[in-house]
Amino acid sequence: MRLLTHNTMRNNTEEAKGGGWPLKITAIEVRVDDANDVGSDPKNELSFVKGILGMLEWSTLVQGASQMGLNTLPKVLTEEMAADEDFLRALYHVLMNVHLVRGMLTCPDTGREFPVTNSIIDFSMEEQECEKVRLK
Repeated sequence: MRLLTHNTMRNNTEEAKGGGWPLKITAIEVRVDDANDVGSDPKNELSFVKGILGMLEWSTLVQGASQMGLNTLPKVLTEEMAADEDFLRALYHVLMNVHLVRGMLTCPDTGREFPVTNSIIDFSMEEQECEKVRLK
């Protein structure tokens, strides 16, 4: 699971009552891909980050990165940083090349845990939860 993905994940069960965000990360295994190994297209990467920057919940990104062992993101995003190409390239790396391979996501409102295995989040619901959804 990429940090970009984490920025949008929430517990959508009825018990979360519309909250369930941001999910707390408990990392067991984290993988950081080297940009040289995955390929790089600086022009497209900059364009991507500039386009998504306004949609990111910055405090959630900083929290998630910290929970995965990355403590380099600034607490506040400034306009100067948003215009700095070196910063945007580094941000692209954090968003796209840092992966939670194994761990747990925990809902802050309900304590419900969602396991992450091979970078895939298991949001499976129990049968009775599915019945509640069907009855609505």
